[in-house]
Amino acid sequence: MNVTQKMSPLPDFRSTGFLIEHVRSILTFYYPQCIDQEKGGYFQHFDATGKVSLENHQRHLVSSSRLTINFAVAAKQFNDQAFLDAARHGLAFLRDGHRNPETGGYAWMLENGQISDGDNHCYGFAFVLMAYARTYEAGAKEAYDYIDETFQFMEKHFWQEQDKLYIEVIDAKLKSASLYRGQNSNMHCCEALIAAYEATKERRYLDRALVIARRITVELAAQCDGKIWEHYNDHWLVDFEYNAGDTENKLRPWGYQPGHFTEWAKLLLLLNKHTLEGWLLPRAKALFDNAMEVAFDTNNCGLFYGFAPSGEICSNSKYSWVQAETIVAAALLASQKENHLYWCIYHQFWQYAWTHMIDHEQKCWHRNLTHDNKTIEASGVSMGRTDYHSICACIEIIHLLSQDENTKKDSQGSIL
Repeated sequence: MNVTQKMSPLPDFRSTGFLIEHVRSILTFYYPQCIDQEKGGYFQHFDATGKVSLENHQRHLVSSSRLTINFAVAAKQFNDQAFLDAARHGLAFLRDGHRNPETGGYAWMLENGQISDGDNHCYGFAFVLMAYARTYEAGAKEAYDYIDETFQFMEKHFWQEQDKLYIEVIDAKLKSASLYRGQNSNMHCCEALIAAYEATKERRYLDRALVIARRITVELAAQCDGKIWEHYNDHWLVDFEYNAGDTENKLRPWGYQPGHFTEWAKLLLLLNKHTLEGWLLPRAKALFDNAMEVAFDTNNCGLFYGFAPSGEICSNSKYSWVQAETIVAAALLASQKENHLYWCIYHQFWQYAWTHMIDHEQKCWHRNLTHDNKTIEASGVSMGRTDYHSICACIEIIHLLSQDENTKKDSQGSIL
């Protein structure tokens, strides 16, 4: 970012107009260049100039799903047929490219159109379910049956009734499962189930999301004094040794993840919109406050990636998804009674993102920065970039602010 950008007036971050324009701006990075008209699905890797990388032919299930979600939520928000067509394009690739018609499973990774990793990851299924839910909600009625189909597969193969949680990985032939247990995949399953409920209004999805939320954020967190550890053994006991030393792992990092604390705060508050249970709001607030207390960078702003059980920062990188989830969680907390102090946090994190995290030339967010906010060269991580977190955070805040505006209008109308 140049000096002129830093000195220019900041936008009104609580304006729906700003948020709408920012979503549209990010989408210009992806649409239409990410759409592979020849082989289906989306290009997921981009070079330093922001153009599609022709050297990487990988298609990751998570990125295939997330890009579908991005176009679906944009289609609904803007009532845009072109974005709905783009979402349907992604939906078709999930069905024809990733899905195994013999087992009903979904391949984790494709290379040059061929399956390079056919294992079934619950983390991936969470985003498949969410892609179907958001695409159905946007107007693709054919996706309705896919929502139930995916949920039923997860019920049969991943759900463990005795644990009230999902297991992690099953091989391509559905014969063997890993012993590793993780909260991350269950968190995103909770997110997807909320989306399925919002799309269909079928209570079974909301009920399952509530069970997962309470298990992870209350019952399992009790093992760690209310904090959420990432890794567990097959009896759902915390495993502090798993991936020890690997604090930068993209899916299974060692250490507490403050970004997951704020992301869980967001999910608990979304659940609180649909069902009033007394534990949701205070638990959300406690998780968010803990993340701020331990992992906020008082020198360079932003939230660090990870901290150790001792409370010391073990990864001082700044990841875009962490900042985006913190922004939307702060907004949802601020909308609660007597919680308006969180608007200050909201503005602080938006200012941080606007100044450091957003690439104003390419219109998207940097994936991660150093502790002092220098850009980091893109790694060889297989999961492609999508800006899923930033786009969906903005869309959720737009919904929140629009509801607040409608509430004020209704209140004024009743007085008159």
